Amino acid sequence: MASRTVRTAAALFACGGALALFAAQTGETPKPLVRKDLLVFGKGEVAPPIRDIFRPIAGGAAPAVARPAGPAVKPAPGVPAPDVPPSFSLNISYIGTIKSGAQLIALVLLGGQTLSVKEGDEIAPGYKVTGLTAEAIIVQGPTGETKTFPRQGDRP
Repeated sequence: MASRTVRTAAALFACGGALALFAAQTGETPKPLVRKDLLVFGKGEVAPPIRDIFRPIAGGAAPAVARPAGPAVKPAPGVPAPDVPPSFSLNISYIGTIKSGAQLIALVLLGGQTLSVKEGDEIAPGYKVTGLTAEAIIVQGPTGETKTFPRQGDRP
């Protein structure tokens, strides 16, 4: 009785294998992993990337909120507009120093790019490094105003 069950199971297995082979040969081909119809090759101009994904975001993480513009403020007649020089507008991040012999070189982030500057160098037009230590960098603006930027990041 056991041999008859084994023979029946073997026959069913052979029939199932033959049916599967037949279905694979006559059935539809499987869908490809890549849809070639979605690929774009030389069809127009590719837009430049919005930002370098390997650099940190220069500003804060919060998105800018659009606010409606208010009414324009006009100066009082007969009163001259004050000649106020622009305030210190340089925004940098001081990330560390490199010591080369007796010279100290600062690494700063400006607009998503890393710059290496030393004392006396100009970071941006009108902004000059006047002091440099391992803990802070002092920058003088075009109006003579100075600002100290402490070192960012983890400290040992």
